[in-house]
This record gives sequence, C-alpha cells and structure tokens, in this order.
Amino acid sequence: MKKINLLQITLLILPWLTVPFLGRSSFKKYVPSAIFICTVTAALDLFGERKKWWRFYKGMSYVKSMNFFNWGPYFVSSLWMLKMTYGKFPLYIISNTILHICFIYLGGLTLLNRYKIASLVKLTKFQYLVIDFIRAIILYGFQCITNNTKKLSNE
Repeated sequence: MKKINLLQITLLILPWLTVPFLGRSSFKKYVPSAIFICTVTAALDLFGERKKWWRFYKGMSYVKSMNFFNWGPYFVSSLWMLKMTYGKFPLYIISNTILHICFIYLGGLTLLNRYKIASLVKLTKFQYLVIDFIRAIILYGFQCITNNTKKLSNE
C-alpha cells in the first residue's frame, strides 16, 4: 500500500477512535451539525476548486483526498468543539480561531501540501482563515437552530 493511501486511511479512522469518549448523548446531540457542516464544506470544496482557490489531489480510487480529511478530523473535531464549548459562544469563537490559526499557520496546510492532499492556489492563508471563521459561525448557528427546534418539539 502506498504511503499516501495509508496516511489518508489514518486521517479518516484515527479521529473516530476518540468518538466513544464524547458520550452517546453528546454524539446524538451534535452529529446533525457535524454532518451539516461537512456537507457544506464538501460543497465549498467543489466551488473553491472550480474557482482555483485550492487544489485537491486524487485520493484512493475515485475519492478525492479532501474527503478523507473532511469526514475524518474535520467531522470529529466539529463534534468535540461543540461538546466542549457549546453554550459559551465567546469561548467557542476563541478556541475555534486558535485551532484554525494553528492549522493554517503552524504546519497543517504545509502537511496537506507535502502529502498531496490539498494546497492553496489563488487563496492566501488569511483568506482561508476567514472562510474557516465563517464555517465556524455556520456550525454554531446550525447547532443553535437544532437545539431550538428540539426544544419547540418537546413543548
């Protein structure tokens, strides 16, 4: 098996090993929002690729390498971020921004490029940070809507 394929499988599976530590109720509470934001991200990935904002390399078979990243670490980190900070919006924004700054400026993007997963083309790191910030707001907003809908249906 090629080194790249092993990395992609690891990116997909390793984060999921932490999911049992979330707890069943937290998983059930936050999984709709995580699915939603990963779906939005997949659509954004396609749009951004057409606009040449970034490039995603071919993964295994016909699956783009970014799907391994999107449905692995990004999905699971969305669950964990909501579990640890939901209901505390300032903490959520600060933590999420720090996480994205670390990923973008301290080596995450470099690793994605080195291992042929993705690379920025026409987008600067700061522009990518702004996109990540907007996605964070969308994730939190969707969770608020989901919570309010559940509260209304229980009344």
